[in-house]
Amino acid sequence: MLLSALLGTLGSVSVMAQSTNVYSLNAVGYINITAQPGFNIISCPLIASPDNTINTLLTNGSGQYKKWQFYAWSPATAAYIEDIGNGGGWLNLGVETLNPGQAGWLYNPSNTPVTITFVGTVPSGTNSVTLVSNSFNLISSILPTSGDIVTNTLMNFTNGVKKDQAYMWNNATASYTESIAGANGTWPVGGNPYETNVGGGFWYLNSQTTNNFWTESFSVNQ
Repeated sequence: MLLSALLGTLGSVSVMAQSTNVYSLNAVGYINITAQPGFNIISCPLIASPDNTINTLLTNGSGQYKKWQFYAWSPATAAYIEDIGNGGGWLNLGVETLNPGQAGWLYNPSNTPVTITFVGTVPSGTNSVTLVSNSFNLISSILPTSGDIVTNTLMNFTNGVKKDQAYMWNNATASYTESIAGANGTWPVGGNPYETNVGGGFWYLNSQTTNNFWTESFSVNQ
């Protein structure tokens, strides 16, 4: 699906710099994600204000996320960074980030699905997700879109290299779908990777000895 069909539009913001009379147009909107009971991979493909920290995105001042858990992944150390919601904030201050292109695990301790709304600006221009070499990377589309990441014209992931692996997580079924890359950007095992949810994410193994980059581009005129 393309971004226009998935982004709840709050409006377009015209900004004038008084000294130069330069105008810019930003796509502003929101997405809703559903945190199923248990573990979910989530992402925020919007630029939030003032930042994309967990403390901002999952504000817990009144303890609404008490006993929830968030796990950020560090490819450099191959380890998780954990934070836990308490009665009035996050145990580690919620400094972990969910910038566009990043994903993380969110544990919903309740027995029912919970809808979470993220509000912000759609990333514009050309932006890239770094796929760290010889490592698993927990990532998502930079843009609020879903579908086949190869054929979706916004995601446009065409530089998978032979032996790379993608493990696409489905929050609703709590299961992975695996794809393994072949030569020339093809995915003969499992088919093209498919990002199931807007605001979701997946694991990507860059099997090469150098970093790779997933580059996406968007302008408000698309």
